[in-house]
Amino acid sequence: MQKTKSGFTIVELLIVVVVIAILAAITVVAYTGIQQRARNAVRIAAAKEWVNSIEAYIAANGTYPGAIATLYCIGESNITDFDENPDIDCGVSNNIKHTNAGTTTFNNNIKSLRSSLPEFPGNPVEITSALQGAGMLFRATDIYDPTGENVASYPTLIFFLEGSDQDCVLRPLATAYGGGSFVQATGKNSYSNIGTACRVMLTNPMDL
Repeated sequence: MQKTKSGFTIVELLIVVVVIAILAAITVVAYTGIQQRARNAVRIAAAKEWVNSIEAYIAANGTYPGAIATLYCIGESNITDFDENPDIDCGVSNNIKHTNAGTTTFNNNIKSLRSSLPEFPGNPVEITSALQGAGMLFRATDIYDPTGENVASYPTLIFFLEGSDQDCVLRPLATAYGGGSFVQATGKNSYSNIGTACRVMLTNPMDL
């Protein structure tokens, strides 16, 4: 009696290959998502440290740790190659801000309360197909609620998260900057596209 040879057909092998490819793709996507959430968690934790440190300085001194009616990078972990100038960069790639005397004063005043500054990752985040955001920006140049409270030079902290429609966690949030004024945001972030922008409202300067 002739024995029948057993084995996989070409179709069966192709099905196995396709299933393996699908599982591999799912694994890569899941792993990428886990990494993104981990990096965002580091950013949010560092931003929370910054907010708490600034509020502690205000409580102890009755003033902000740096000048308002201006804007500048804060911290010591901002990148230096966001543009062609070899200096500290932060903000959005079409309107990059740099370190200046305000950065040094702000950092040193926060250091008077703690041994080291919160380390916010400075690496760029894709915000839209044409824009990136990086670092930690202190911005106090805009009017808050111009048709209501109408507070000039209201201080905010701006940072960015990877991924669309992320939760900035910190509250209250302001709408994305631009146009010289803003109001309080009602959602979980200040702006969302490919990436997410977070603009945290600090203590109202009128309350100092």
